[in-house]
Amino acid sequence: MKYIIMFIALICCQLSALSIDEWQNLRFSEKTADAKVYLRTDIGQTGINLNKVIHNAGSGNTELDLSLQNATNNTYQSYINAGSSRTYYGLRKQVGTQPMQVVPLRYTGTTLPAPNLLTKVSDDPANDQATNYRDIVADYVTVSDNKLIVGLQNRGGGFTYGSFIGGFNSYMCIVGDPILDDPNTPGAVVWALQYVNVAVASMTPGLYKITGTGISDVTRIGDISFSINATTNTLVMSCDMSVLLSDPDFMAFYDPANPKFGFVSLINKIIAYTLTVTQEDTSTGGVIHPIPLYVDPDTSPFGQISALSLQVEENDLYFSAQYLKPADRFEWGQSFITEAGTIYPMTTTDPEYAMQRSYRSANLLNTFPECDGQRGRIWVERIPGVYQQSDWYAYSFVRGLNDPANLQMVVQGEQLMLSWDAVNQTPSGNPVQADYYEVEYAALPDQGFEFLLQATQNSVSIPLSSLGTKAFLRVTAHKNVP
Repeated sequence: MKYIIMFIALICCQLSALSIDEWQNLRFSEKTADAKVYLRTDIGQTGINLNKVIHNAGSGNTELDLSLQNATNNTYQSYINAGSSRTYYGLRKQVGTQPMQVVPLRYTGTTLPAPNLLTKVSDDPANDQATNYRDIVADYVTVSDNKLIVGLQNRGGGFTYGSFIGGFNSYMCIVGDPILDDPNTPGAVVWALQYVNVAVASMTPGLYKITGTGISDVTRIGDISFSINATTNTLVMSCDMSVLLSDPDFMAFYDPANPKFGFVSLINKIIAYTLTVTQEDTSTGGVIHPIPLYVDPDTSPFGQISALSLQVEENDLYFSAQYLKPADRFEWGQSFITEAGTIYPMTTTDPEYAMQRSYRSANLLNTFPECDGQRGRIWVERIPGVYQQSDWYAYSFVRGLNDPANLQMVVQGEQLMLSWDAVNQTPSGNPVQADYYEVEYAALPDQGFEFLLQATQNSVSIPLSSLGTKAFLRVTAHKNVP
């Protein structure tokens, strides 16, 4: 046996991206109009020769490619059917000559499933055995709430028990410690769902614990259910997980923080008069990760757009916003779009699977037009062609204001009446309204001006007593920008 398995039922939490060993940051989009979802995952490996997502479209399990979507982040994606209720998925991947890695598509039924509802673990070459019913061509696995369910497919001929003269046949799917390479290793303990009938050895179909290489080292510890599908030449078997989980030897290698297990199928021939065992065929098997992977129907696909602003810095000018996502859904893109239709794409360095992401546009300092009280809003592309919009945001930007012109001073009693033309243009000729004016004063122009007062209109009344000996005045126009 090359790889063995272990089981645990963990519920996938949709409030954050799920990681299953080499499938990092598994996440789903919301459902599209044609009742599908995008599944993405990050896989930091090279030499991937098989990368599949498994789903059931109603007529049995189907495999689709997980294709490279973003080479920078090693992100893979598939576009798959989604149901009107919770929909489960499976994964299958192999890198180079490493063992097959499998997340089985969860089985939600209560009876033995049909073979096409099991997740394939591995293929095995046909015709490498002379006898068709002793020639493995594939094996399968799935889990339910309380069952481990396995499948063994041969080349044909059914699953005959054999005879005293020709030898009895043993069809086994073996589970155990995932780091175990060979069940014949001294001290190795494995468990097998076995379809067999050898009266002289008191062996009938069941769940067995195997502690050695001889018949006396094989102990029946539980019952199994089984069925044979003659059309596909597949033997399906299941056992109660409670039997395995109550065995201290089984629990010795069980890691609840990282549940995984390997799996391998064997077909043996048992010689009745000597009770010796000869291995006829074995599968390559794989490592199984029995974590339920699913997506629930959309309940609140809309995220929260906040902190939208135009940031003006000494060497940078950009639109910024934050986006808080529901569940672990990702978004395809985000832009700030002006009321006139100008689009400013926004990017983020936060990971796609993060619950909150901060976005900004490119540096617009050298290209952004002067404006006064313009409006725009954020557009979030949640899935291709489906957008979420923020509320309108008003913004202004000027590179400078003209100096107030036609400054006039008139003394009326104890007041100095100061007025000027309202500033409504920038040096570039763009229309703008000054938000306020500052009046400064000084004793002499070359001695520096001090702030005197601020005004929102283009005239003020100044008590002469407040000027003291400072007889020179200066007025500057100002615009409020972010």
